[in-house]
Amino acid sequence: MSLKVITFDVYNTLINYGKELIEEITSNITKYLKSIGIEASFEHVYEAYVGLDREIRLRRVTEMVYVPPMDNVRTFLERLMHRYGIELNERMVMDVANIISNTLLESKNAKPGEDAQYVLMEMKDDGYRVGVVSNVIFWSSSVTRRLLDKYGLSKYIDVQVYADEVGKAKPHPAIFERAYSLLTHDMEPDIAIHVGDGFKEDLLGSVLDDIIGVFIDREGKFVISGSPAEFIKCRAYGVRRLKEVLLIPHLVSSCSI
Repeated sequence: MSLKVITFDVYNTLINYGKELIEEITSNITKYLKSIGIEASFEHVYEAYVGLDREIRLRRVTEMVYVPPMDNVRTFLERLMHRYGIELNERMVMDVANIISNTLLESKNAKPGEDAQYVLMEMKDDGYRVGVVSNVIFWSSSVTRRLLDKYGLSKYIDVQVYADEVGKAKPHPAIFERAYSLLTHDMEPDIAIHVGDGFKEDLLGSVLDDIIGVFIDREGKFVISGSPAEFIKCRAYGVRRLKEVLLIPHLVSSCSI
């Protein structure tokens, strides 16, 4: 019996995380700050949040840097409070971290993509061991685990591995290696695939760790026509929609991996 494993990124792969959710988080933080007497504008809060998010993602790729979620929340607030000449305290850090987490867990803007459950179920039915490999920025892995439970996705997932548990973030090989070690019990898999919406974090990270990479290119930046597209023969692919991932095993079945 062959050993087949596949892992998925979470946000914007299995669960939607877009501008509407960021605006909701920003709005709730702004309301909280006003409740404690800080008249921060929505625009300034949004700018600080999105700016740091972008910076963290870039540093992960260029410097392989991992920073714990609570430290990122603190940095976000330090920059914002500096703008208003207000001294930050740890109670604010804890409160804002909880606001971000609770918004994510309660928001209608954080929900599974339409094909998420179907794809996970199909891969399980096809004999794959299924895992999650996901980074964290402003909330801990426990929040993501609760979201996957909330939407009934975790029952299709054998292993979940997150950056705050490993101390390394994608595209660092350590996080992929942890996941695939747990999924295969340190045996050599016949097929190993990773799926995500990050070109560098997911696609390049997996390929550099000798895993077949699948990039979800919903905007069509690289996959203009003919999805799935083969970027590197038998090693790297692009799809426009998550459910097209189900075609990848058939494409690689004749490859010598």
